[in-house]
Amino acid sequence: MVTSMSSRIIRGADRTKTKSQVKTSDGGEVGLLGQDYMMSVEKQAFEQGYREGEKIGKQMGEKMMETVIKRYENSIVELAQSHKSLVAEMEENTVRMALEISRKIVQRELTIDLDLVTALAAVALKRVQTHESITLRVSRHDCPRVRAAVAAVNAAVQVKDDASLERGDFVVDTAQTHLDGRISRQIDTIGKALFDE
Repeated sequence: MVTSMSSRIIRGADRTKTKSQVKTSDGGEVGLLGQDYMMSVEKQAFEQGYREGEKIGKQMGEKMMETVIKRYENSIVELAQSHKSLVAEMEENTVRMALEISRKIVQRELTIDLDLVTALAAVALKRVQTHESITLRVSRHDCPRVRAAVAAVNAAVQVKDDASLERGDFVVDTAQTHLDGRISRQIDTIGKALFDE
């Protein structure tokens, strides 16, 4: 009886030992309390890894967003600069076109109104009427009419034809000054004033 009781105690102890221990993959044994501890550590490690991964992912996402925002801001700045230079270029081209149209209109008016150059030259001659040695140069086309008109007002002014001048152009030379009445030069002067050149 002692033997059976002691064998039951031993077997019972074995059963308790069996219940409280679990075999590991390498053949070792871990108690149930140790298994709970290992599961708790594993869970904590997983949660910590998850939090760190989430934090790193968030940081990477923020860096990516910063990069995208910087590129977006740079694109906006470049676009604004391109727009500004495009507007400036369009304004300049518009003014140049307007000046060229003005030149054509004035030249057309000079071919229609043959006395217009005479009137313009007369205004210029009034500005230098007190000067000495006044010479008025005009184009071959305008010379006969201008010569006759000027001779009637001031016979001391020499009127010469100049092959380098176009219809409507005139140049006044005196001992003291030089007045350039060429249409192209006047339009260019207006253009330089508009472009602040």
